[in-house]
Amino acid sequence: MKKYLTGMVVTGLLSAPALAQEFTCQLENNKYVSVVVEKGKTPAYRYGTPAKPEITLPVKGNVKNGVYVGQTMFIGGGSAYIRFENGPFNYVVYSGMGRGWEFTGLAVYKGDKVINKKVCKTDLGIYDVLNYGLPEDESGEIYAMDPNSQ
Repeated sequence: MKKYLTGMVVTGLLSAPALAQEFTCQLENNKYVSVVVEKGKTPAYRYGTPAKPEITLPVKGNVKNGVYVGQTMFIGGGSAYIRFENGPFNYVVYSGMGRGWEFTGLAVYKGDKVINKKVCKTDLGIYDVLNYGLPEDESGEIYAMDPNSQ
């Protein structure tokens, strides 16, 4: 009986959905971008080194600090992103793939203009962020495309 209960507990723990998930990549400038999502909580964005984050969002008390997700389908692929608003700036962590190509990284916008962009050295795998019930981005496809092509 004890073995049976232990097996049930272990099986239950292994099959339970993850409560929080972190998406992290090292950027071409050797800094890191990290997004942590957890059901029922506001996602967190961090940029910098593991020892010293330079930017952490959302900023408490900032009226315009929404967090949104979006996706776009292409012929043979698609992209997904999470966007953090901070006043006039938008920090977009994205991944996309198609037939024989992929892009993943961080783009910073002021209004609708890209003012900074960095490519991830490794795949970010941000697609799962769409499964956390975050608000859909209604800003159109401006953030869904590869910022390297803009």
